[in-house]
Amino acid sequence: MLLPEHALHALLAQQTESRFPALSMAIGKGSETIWQAAAGYADVEKQRSNTPDTAFGIGSITKVFIAVLLLQLCEEGQLPLDAPVSRWLDAKRLAGIANAQRATTRQLLSHYAGMRSWEDEPAWIADARGQRLTPEKTWRPAESLDYIRDKPARFVPGAAFHYSNTHFTLLGLLIETIAQSKLEAVLYQRIFQPLALQHTFLEGYSPADSRKIARRYHRLDPDFLRNAGLSPHMKPISGGLIDVSASNLSVEWAAGGILSTAQDLMTFMLALRNGRLLCAQSMREMQRWLPADNDKMGLSLFNIDSAWGTASGHGGNVLGFSACAWWYEKADCTLTILTNVGSMHATPQADSASRFFRQSDAGRLAQAICARHHR
Repeated sequence: MLLPEHALHALLAQQTESRFPALSMAIGKGSETIWQAAAGYADVEKQRSNTPDTAFGIGSITKVFIAVLLLQLCEEGQLPLDAPVSRWLDAKRLAGIANAQRATTRQLLSHYAGMRSWEDEPAWIADARGQRLTPEKTWRPAESLDYIRDKPARFVPGAAFHYSNTHFTLLGLLIETIAQSKLEAVLYQRIFQPLALQHTFLEGYSPADSRKIARRYHRLDPDFLRNAGLSPHMKPISGGLIDVSASNLSVEWAAGGILSTAQDLMTFMLALRNGRLLCAQSMREMQRWLPADNDKMGLSLFNIDSAWGTASGHGGNVLGFSACAWWYEKADCTLTILTNVGSMHATPQADSASRFFRQSDAGRLAQAICARHHR
């Protein structure tokens, strides 16, 4: 019988032969990373191997970083969670955005503000991820808000859950206003530097070593062609994928623009879980669960019932990348999974890091590895 470490290595190798160009994974127990692996190719065409230092887009796991910053500002008395963000944000930036005058920081963090998401707008999809993609373009932080101006809200703030990237564009602007500093600088000062995250960046706003970033691939199927369309800058390759490396994540900004490695992301998740970034009261606020479709949502933290136990964390899926990061509630086990394949706007059944997490033995094997590990 294979040891769980060997079985997980074999699983990742099998997946990178059939479904993903590259997969990186880390497992944490206590306050340390106890296992990690990097399988497959960071660049399929050049056969450049994936390594532990290869950086991937983490997509919406960025939102957990944003939540930490806001809760830190709250702890410092600079930001009441239940005050409307319009108290601080410039009225011109909020003009025409339904619910922007009433929504609170808490409602934005929990996706209970009822705002439309720019990510769902057909024009934004074509411009940012599809047929009108402009490779050299670095998006301005608030630019995506223009796609939802003068359109109705989903519902009144507090009425229900609706996942919206718009919420986090506003929260990024809120952080910059209160901290009187650029978001990338606040992330560096409060999270990246204290945790010594050497391979973590806000793309388009922070310098990064492009040689260590994985090439970006995306699922190509009839749904993607219909929803996004194919840009001349996207190159079809084998395996039902397109190379979308001409893109960048500046368009995602506070909603999904961070690049990281499995190890760096693990360091962040362990620091969060273990109370190194937030006080006990903030952690309670973060994990005050509300209904979120089929799962539960706190302050930018999901709580799900997975096949291998209840877990808290977040997934991410952008053009060219997908990722997930979870800790199990009843086991001392945290895992991060990153890949250079995105599946947004493709069929819901398209492969991604979150789909791999939910449907494979990765969680069971991770817990088995943690159970075997003794200091």
